[in-house]
Amino acid sequence: MSRSIRICSYLLLPLIYLLVNVKIAQLGESFPITIVTFLPVLLFLFIAHINLKQFFIVLGIGVGLILYNYVFGQVWNSGKYLTSTLLFVYTILTIALVSAGRFKKISAHNHRKVLRAFLLMVIIAVAIAALEMIEIILTGKSTLIERISSILIYSNSYIVKFIHFGGMRTTSLYYEPAFFSLALLSMWLCIKQFAVRTRVADLLVLGGVSLSGSFSGVMVVIVFLFVDWMLKYCTKKNVRKKLPLAMISLVIFIVGVAFAFPYLSERFEDLGVVGSSSYYRIIGPLIMVQHALTEINGIVRFGSLYDYVRSFGILNGDSVGKTVDNGIYLLVIYFSWFGIVIAGCFLLKLCGIFFSQFGKNYGYYTQLYLFVPLSLLFTGSIFSPEYIFLVVCPFILRKAINHSEFQEAL
Repeated sequence: MSRSIRICSYLLLPLIYLLVNVKIAQLGESFPITIVTFLPVLLFLFIAHINLKQFFIVLGIGVGLILYNYVFGQVWNSGKYLTSTLLFVYTILTIALVSAGRFKKISAHNHRKVLRAFLLMVIIAVAIAALEMIEIILTGKSTLIERISSILIYSNSYIVKFIHFGGMRTTSLYYEPAFFSLALLSMWLCIKQFAVRTRVADLLVLGGVSLSGSFSGVMVVIVFLFVDWMLKYCTKKNVRKKLPLAMISLVIFIVGVAFAFPYLSERFEDLGVVGSSSYYRIIGPLIMVQHALTEINGIVRFGSLYDYVRSFGILNGDSVGKTVDNGIYLLVIYFSWFGIVIAGCFLLKLCGIFFSQFGKNYGYYTQLYLFVPLSLLFTGSIFSPEYIFLVVCPFILRKAINHSEFQEAL
């Protein structure tokens, strides 16, 4: 009986990926309720035990960051402080539960059910994106995107306008192309935790990211594939045994990058175009980052971000932007040098994991931990429940899968 409940619990995770942007209710003007709003509660379906010491250490770090931000942050709009702070508390609580939790193992004969469920969700998401693209090509518009938008947490009307002026991007069941791309990459990592060859999933994710038109998504796929190649072949043992296969796969990788080069070159050129999405995401906010790192009162208090960003007059299209669409920059703007220290500690851990993974048949720890800093480049909403779910779910699968049992079952 308990085994049956456990199976149903873990099958909930892939389903959430399709519903993660679907709005259930709305609190106020800017706080949509989705299924992942209740993620800290849902986690107890999977957690068997919590390391209280580690749990309270993470919570303590979070409380320290809140106090630092409150004491030194500039106040531009105190009315939104509570909502913004609660989102940060939600983030810290979720991270604490996932990092300190010991998760119930998925039994070996149920691995395939969960794996196939994730693969099915990828197929559905990419299929919807393909239908959207077909409609865009045939009609120059997408009524499908407009209909899906009506049930989502945020309107994607700007994508509809972009398509109207000749743009070719899709969003599937998500509110923007970058989030669609991030969701695909997160599901891809979940599938990889099962330590089986999944060429179908690889091709589907690559196709879905291409349909989204997300520059961040394309770059992350390239990084992941290159890291995967290095981990497989860049050891003395593997180079000697698998040199022909290593060279063939490297050539295929280079050819793929060459085909993508015109698109990548165009997006890199956009970095210097004021008002472009690439400029607004990467170049424009640098003045705020510099201010946060060099001025005593350079950081902004929770809840004041919109007004603070608007004061710098950075163009996002033909209007002045009011968001920071880069999670790394946001950490610095909220926490100054503490944001740099957090990122630095994480990168050091990542480097240690990377070098320890050479020659391993499975594990994917490097890609798993690499996903965290790279995911920060997709969005500035890094304290939203929707983003947090995409980041922690692969870690949940990492802890829930018993690889020794799974390999025996294969």
